[in-house]
Amino acid sequence: MKVIYAGFAKTGTKTMGAVFRELGYKTYDWIENSWYLSDDWTKILEEGGTVEDFRRMYEGVDAVVDGPCFMFWEEILEAFPDAKIIFSSRDEGDWVRSLRNTLDALPSEPKYVLMQSLSYSGWKHFKFTSTCVQMELGSKQKWPWSNCQHNETVWKRMYRNHNACVLQKAPRTQLLVYDFKDGWEPICEFLGEKVPDKPFPHANIGASILKDYMENHPIMKRMMREAMFTLGVLTLIGAYGGYKVYQNPASITGWINAAMTRFKFW
Repeated sequence: MKVIYAGFAKTGTKTMGAVFRELGYKTYDWIENSWYLSDDWTKILEEGGTVEDFRRMYEGVDAVVDGPCFMFWEEILEAFPDAKIIFSSRDEGDWVRSLRNTLDALPSEPKYVLMQSLSYSGWKHFKFTSTCVQMELGSKQKWPWSNCQHNETVWKRMYRNHNACVLQKAPRTQLLVYDFKDGWEPICEFLGEKVPDKPFPHANIGASILKDYMENHPIMKRMMREAMFTLGVLTLIGAYGGYKVYQNPASITGWINAAMTRFKFW
């Protein structure tokens, strides 16, 4: 592990992930943690974890960003004591508005809801994400199509406490407090990397990351393929059932009577 981005969600995590990947770092973001490590994180969030757990989970990974890693930056640092820490924050009001927009977008994207509802890996992803949101923000989302609870008082308290903790506890010699307006130079100097001959990336502009992931990320594409397969199977089953009823309309009455008798509805 080379670097931990300890900034809270919605403080440039997707931009920082793009920076790390441009530097050639193997980076685990929210979606990678969900896909590769959801069982490990479920155990940690429900039962606790050890230094050995974190060391095993992130062996060979160069950088981590976003949830749930930013909440466990101390544990990851304990597992990889030579790792550096980058931290950034933003105006609290802007942060709340950005967070609210992102959470509201989750149940309003039909493909995303379909993927989580009809794909096994998509359902695991939903459970992972909802557990992380509850741990990070104290908010719940019961179903992929339901809205996440809003409690901006709690959100602000969690945000302030996290930021204060990082600034107070992170080793000064390993910490970079970063402003995204400064571009490549501070990060590359801090990490000992050459400045890329490319513009500094700015990802998730206007909370567009969900749409970008759905269109481009291979993990999301795989989940969608699973969901479409399930939808196809259900369509075939429905078509076959409809055909059988069409052939023998009286059979449906028999099925209903048998079900009513079996479950004692009369």
